[in-house]
Amino acid sequence: MKKEDVISLLVYILMIVIAVMVGLYVIRPLFEHFTTGGDSSAVGNMGWALLLVLGAIIFNVAIIELGHMLGAKLSGYKFFSVNMLGLCFYKKGEKWKVKFANFDGLTGETKIAPVKEKASPRLFSLMPLFFYLIETIALMITFNVLNNLIGGDWVPASHRVMLLICILCIIFVTVGGMLTLYNIFPAKLDTTTDGYRLTLLSKPENAAAFNELMRIECAYAEGKELTDMKVFNEINDFTSSINLYTVYRYLGEKNYDAASPILDHIIQEKAKISRETYCSAVAQKMFIVLLNQDLNTAKAYYDAHIDQAERRYISNDISMPSIRAYMLISSMLDISEHEARFAKSRVKKALKRTPPGRVKVEEELYQIAINKVDQVRPEWHIKDTEVK
Repeated sequence: MKKEDVISLLVYILMIVIAVMVGLYVIRPLFEHFTTGGDSSAVGNMGWALLLVLGAIIFNVAIIELGHMLGAKLSGYKFFSVNMLGLCFYKKGEKWKVKFANFDGLTGETKIAPVKEKASPRLFSLMPLFFYLIETIALMITFNVLNNLIGGDWVPASHRVMLLICILCIIFVTVGGMLTLYNIFPAKLDTTTDGYRLTLLSKPENAAAFNELMRIECAYAEGKELTDMKVFNEINDFTSSINLYTVYRYLGEKNYDAASPILDHIIQEKAKISRETYCSAVAQKMFIVLLNQDLNTAKAYYDAHIDQAERRYISNDISMPSIRAYMLISSMLDISEHEARFAKSRVKKALKRTPPGRVKVEEELYQIAINKVDQVRPEWHIKDTEVK
């Protein structure tokens, strides 16, 4: 288990502890007070609690992404995609459209691109925290005012709505606090968080790398081709993501000699990057090695750079680079027709997740991979729809 997995687990445990403590010592007494004022049952209280928790999640997710949107505008960025719990609002041309899409975050993601030369993402990362502080102050003032108005052990029917609002205030603040804790935690977790982004952006060179990455991702999302992408020598998740875009351009040109040194530099800095970034780089490298090197060299490279956990990650990753690499690994190293066909079965889904600017190149690279499989394992008839 890598460091970010351990830290993520600890943060999740802390979030659960907060939820349990608030539920037992704050929300349950309030519901007991609520029950004494009417005919509410335990089942009814649970229904109210679930409804309020659901509302709190939706409200706080919206608050986080609205904070990102405002922070982006104030910091010299534009936002071109806003994802809340999988519901993605994205810009296509001059129009905004809606779709369901994956996201890099606990509950959502706002994608931005710089429109000013010296745009700083600090306010973009901090604005959700400011929004939560405003939410907490407003809700806790409301709670204290209403709680003082209610008073006593017996709750008259006319005051039960006020007590329900008090419960709402506590649940909304608690859920918001849990999401904010995850989002602002200053370490690498299992998704990209504002806290981790802020730690990286404390270095000016990382801020420049972040802006370059956002510029590239926006161009790909809009279907534009860039030929002036930077290559960074300092390796971390941000700079590796940018360098991988350059690698991708070289692969599209079939210039494997130019792509390999960039991949090697990322792979050598394994301790500085996440498993996802490392696996993306090593999958691209295995694609090149298996296409261009002899089998013994490819096997030695595979054994030296991909452990069991990373092999599992690549095999399960629904992305075209991983699928291309895994098809070649399954056919040339593992000799598993089942696994090769498993990878092939996920191509359509992976292409749907591929940025528009990459789809054509990915289709070409996939064709190279499947042709190679058909060449080394002609008895599999891998190109056929039906298994022979």
